[in-house]
Amino acid sequence: MNEQEILTQLRKAAEEIEIPEALKPEHIEKRLQEQKTKQQQEQQKEQQKSQQENQKQPKQQQENQQPKQHLELKKAKKIIPWRRLGSMVAVLALVVCSGIYITVTRLDKSSGTEQPETTDSIAMTDTQQTVGEADETDVADEAERVDVASLGDMYHLASDYKEVYRTLIKGYQQNSIEGETSAETSTAASGAMDSGSDEYYYSDEAKYESADADLPEGSKEGGKDCSTTNLQMEGVDESDIAKIDGSYIYTVEDKYIVITDIRDGKLEEVTRFLPKDCGAADRVMEIYVDGDQLILVVQCYETSLEGNSKAGSDKETSDEETAASDVSEDSAFFYEMNGKNTTQIQVYSIVDRKNPEFEGRLIQDGYYNTSRKIGDVVYLFTQYNMTSDVMGYVEKKHGVEALKEENGVSSLAEAVIPKVNGEQVAADEIYLPESGESGILVASVDVNKPDKALDSKLVITGYAQTYISKDALYLYEEDYEGTVVTNIAKFALDEGKISGVAATAVSGYIRDTFAINASNGYLRVLTTDNSTEDETNALYILDKNMKLTGQLTGIAPGEEIYAARFMGNIGYFVTYRNTDPLFTVDLSDPAKPEIIGELKVTGFSEYLHFWDDTHLLGIGYESDEKTGNIENIKLSMFNIENPEEVTEEAKLVLKDVDYSEAIFNYKSVIISKDKNLIGLICENYSGSETKQTYQIYSYENGTFKKQAEIPGITGANYENVRGMYSGNVFYLWVYDTITSYDMTDGFKMLKERE
Repeated sequence: MNEQEILTQLRKAAEEIEIPEALKPEHIEKRLQEQKTKQQQEQQKEQQKSQQENQKQPKQQQENQQPKQHLELKKAKKIIPWRRLGSMVAVLALVVCSGIYITVTRLDKSSGTEQPETTDSIAMTDTQQTVGEADETDVADEAERVDVASLGDMYHLASDYKEVYRTLIKGYQQNSIEGETSAETSTAASGAMDSGSDEYYYSDEAKYESADADLPEGSKEGGKDCSTTNLQMEGVDESDIAKIDGSYIYTVEDKYIVITDIRDGKLEEVTRFLPKDCGAADRVMEIYVDGDQLILVVQCYETSLEGNSKAGSDKETSDEETAASDVSEDSAFFYEMNGKNTTQIQVYSIVDRKNPEFEGRLIQDGYYNTSRKIGDVVYLFTQYNMTSDVMGYVEKKHGVEALKEENGVSSLAEAVIPKVNGEQVAADEIYLPESGESGILVASVDVNKPDKALDSKLVITGYAQTYISKDALYLYEEDYEGTVVTNIAKFALDEGKISGVAATAVSGYIRDTFAINASNGYLRVLTTDNSTEDETNALYILDKNMKLTGQLTGIAPGEEIYAARFMGNIGYFVTYRNTDPLFTVDLSDPAKPEIIGELKVTGFSEYLHFWDDTHLLGIGYESDEKTGNIENIKLSMFNIENPEEVTEEAKLVLKDVDYSEAIFNYKSVIISKDKNLIGLICENYSGSETKQTYQIYSYENGTFKKQAEIPGITGANYENVRGMYSGNVFYLWVYDTITSYDMTDGFKMLKERE
């Protein structure tokens, strides 16, 4: 059925139905004009602010505002453009034909509109309480803003698939209207993501996600003296593109998994294999290694050839009927190719490293987001765009008339609900907000029984990020309704079982995953709020039910949080404008967090890592104290023995390094106090071509010292580089080569993989 035929049916159906006042053209036009005027005023204000900032900031500093540009793109991404008026009319008519009446504005508690009550809903946090030792006026203002932003329960369990359908259509409608009134912003965003919005989101997520472990990296795994993947949370394993266990190195090379024997000084490839049923469009994303088990995360693309009727018939067509159909130009039947993303967890026994044995897999719909492994349970997260599937199903499969049938909406919804191991997520396992268009699907699997899912949940949301502790999952997402707030939903994790606990909202946005940390039943969240004239920062402490326990607001006005780290009851975070204040906060009393130290140094740290119990390593940029001009990459070693009097014990500005992947990709850096090792990828932009090297430093007696600089990293291999060690041998993996070096002899090269 083509677009004209769909519109013709819609017009006929609409003539028979009384359209609600809120959906009549004159009301929509008025609403659009009001939002457009408001948007123009906000844009003018933003432009004036931007011009003022540009006058203040030197050119070089402006060019290095990557995090802020990232935020602006994310803000634009949440607005979906209204591409054709006909499409919007189709959506509105579909809603009317289905008996679903949707308003074009958000419901407000003050309007007196009755909200439907749902069972098993995630409780909303009451944030209006006395907390901390912050200024009373600030506390009241902050609490009020959070409460208004939440607009009731953030999520509730769906009663049936029809409710899921209504939520998705409402999200599409609202965002389409917002997109029409924000044409310039949406055009820029769609241009940046034209090749596929999901691809941008996931590369973005991979680039900006950070870590927050309580202990330094480089612990001994399984009694073997070897490095481990830099983790976000102690006890929560993470997949990566390269792993080492002291005897073998496991790497992802193109579509292949390569196992390299490093025992007794060897560096020999023992096997190279493709994942089971690997297709031409499939690729291995990351891997886990646990003893004699190898676990793959595989991104797959499934394509099917389907028959369809030009008339948009709801009739199911059998294989025999399809084969007997006349497929000439005059036929009323045609074929079309359909594709979708799925993600697999594949488990292999590697008792015999030369012959990995496939043990089973979990398959779930959606594009790979992230994963975590706690004990024997792997949690797999995928992103799933649902509204586009809903609209596509209506146009390609059933047509508008099908929605008039008794089970039309239900069958349509069932067709687009994602599956885990071939089974659709049940309606009572789907968490719904007021409206939404896509979702995050999380499923759990025991790696000892990989063919059976332990549990699965679908959360209809926008582009939420994840933070996982040993017993809970947190989804957090920015919301730009006037002021900036971050919605946070908590789900308990219990041996694979996933269950909603509570949800709340905090003012500002979480700039770095370092800035969210769970400890002793509390969640500590650091945010930056840039919705006012001057940016402000805040610390919120939430209890196990996500209720506000304590807070500090108004921190470092005019600056924003760049990095953070938590150790026990002490937190460290960096803000920046022209200098780098490293703040120390005492969290021992969750109701009364207190800043107990502030150290100002030039530049700023983008990544913080505990070197040991009394030292904190910072990797970031040096800057001019007066002008704020950002210069080269800088290593800083902070002495935190006395948290109230932190000092910069040493610093080293890397004069030939303009950027390091370590700043935004914590898995790319290796740091070990035991081996006196700091290894990171470095880039130099001074020449006609970008120069990329791997540089290794040590720290001793208050001094950083360069131990090695290894060339040979090309642009194509830039993201496929890892440094590892086993014993006193350092291994550098660059895409399809592994080279070993003697750490006891000035990193003298030993051999390359045969």
